[in-house]
Amino acid sequence: MKLQSVLGYSVLLVLSVSCRVDQAIEAEDSWFYSRRPTQSVATLVGADTLHWTQVGSGSDTLVLVHGFGPYPTVQWQPVVWKFSDTKTLIVVDLLGFGQSTSPDTSIRISQQVEALRSALDAHGIARIHLVGHSYGGMVSTVFASQHPERLRSLVLIDPPHRHFELSYLDSLQQQWGRPIEEVLLPRDLESYDAMMQLSVYDPFFLPAFMKQQVLENIYSENLKQREAMLRAVRRDEAWIREQAHGCSVPTLLVWGAHDALFPPRGAAMVAQDFPLSRTALIPKAGHLPHMERPFDVLDSLEAFFNDQGPK
Repeated sequence: MKLQSVLGYSVLLVLSVSCRVDQAIEAEDSWFYSRRPTQSVATLVGADTLHWTQVGSGSDTLVLVHGFGPYPTVQWQPVVWKFSDTKTLIVVDLLGFGQSTSPDTSIRISQQVEALRSALDAHGIARIHLVGHSYGGMVSTVFASQHPERLRSLVLIDPPHRHFELSYLDSLQQQWGRPIEEVLLPRDLESYDAMMQLSVYDPFFLPAFMKQQVLENIYSENLKQREAMLRAVRRDEAWIREQAHGCSVPTLLVWGAHDALFPPRGAAMVAQDFPLSRTALIPKAGHLPHMERPFDVLDSLEAFFNDQGPK
């Protein structure tokens, strides 16, 4: 299954339910979660509010931490579909995304980690399987490095990592002729196309008017705060290299074989930090393998979780 299959319903809903892409995606997402026992959980953590969507009631708890794209619950739909009958899934909105909020203008990785830890403590959730993608993969790496006793297992999907050379982002900026923040958080049609080329192995077609709707009604949300998050990663490079040192918990590294943002050669370096790790390289996938090739990723996750056995 490709990304077109996962998001195709949203495009169809544009024609049948709404004239706006964002409304169509939200309608499809609402329908998806309405088919499952779902709770909306918001936790105050100091001045911040961390929200998550909780699905299922299994004894194992799977915490899903999204990347920088919009709609965290949409990003994890394939995983929720696969595991919600047997596990409790917590689909996190990181601070500044979804329904999670912070008054801070520059949210750092350390703040995301602390908010997640505090919220889990507030609800008495002691040990988890932690799954993080991209930016959420870095949050998950630091969480695992600082709190390995909290983890039953760890899954990292195309994460930035402490071995990654940020100068590579400079080459991408030169390639696209604009700051990387404008590629990852597009604001015009050209940067939208650049973002898709960078993120997806086989970009799907959207007419220009739909792209414009995506820019105006989806990527404009919390734009300044999210740009500041990206800049904070650069500023905190030394801290990240020190804190994201890894740990000895069962770990699965999932990487799109054609990831142009964080190339898959990084998997071997990350594996050195996680001695109990294995790697699943997903063919015909870019930076979003769990959406582009969901069945391949789900097979890898199922085999990995089965090997952990009951704890």
